[in-house]
Amino acid sequence: MPENAPGRQKKNMPKRGPYKAGLERQKQILEAAKNLLIDEGYHNFSIRKVAKRVGISPGNLQHHFATRDDLVSAMLDHVISRYLLELEVIKNKASSPKECLISVIEFVTRDLQTRDTTVFFPEIWSLSNHDEYINTLMQQMYKVYRRIYEDIALQINPSLTEQQGRLIALFISATIEGHTMFIGYKKSNNGMCEGVIKMICSTALQIIESGDIPAERAKN
Repeated sequence: MPENAPGRQKKNMPKRGPYKAGLERQKQILEAAKNLLIDEGYHNFSIRKVAKRVGISPGNLQHHFATRDDLVSAMLDHVISRYLLELEVIKNKASSPKECLISVIEFVTRDLQTRDTTVFFPEIWSLSNHDEYINTLMQQMYKVYRRIYEDIALQINPSLTEQQGRLIALFISATIEGHTMFIGYKKSNNGMCEGVIKMICSTALQIIESGDIPAERAKN
């Protein structure tokens, strides 16, 4: 058979088994890292403890994520990518920008009531308060997330400027996040979640449609 024949090329192609196994191991590590942060807090977060949860040595873990910063960065990407996929599904199902905004707010606010979200994000924010690198990662992550609200707002009211879009996106995000400690998992007012959702939706739509958003340049 000639060297360039299709059969020859296929035979000489590298096997994908080890690559797939490596991806599965990385996923296990990232899930273990997230769960460690949730269960034990940022002050107990370390490569050694993550490795122990996975059942591998710290050296083997560092084969995938060389440093603690690399691990935290990948963990944040892992977590936010799931949210972005969920939000993309919501956006594709919505029949209008208004419906899309309401559906996104409903999803994100109700998600506050899960144990993972109630604990994970406050812990990672606490970590970012003591680590400039983590703080930079968090700011970048939330910038991507807020872009969703910005894009929807500009679709609802095309007369808004990009700066106004960023400001209303920040307002919506901060309003939702600020309720974590009150309506989150096992929090005293978690039964008020649906009422909070209605108020956030009503307020956000009223502001966007009226265009009553300060027009000065918003700082990132």
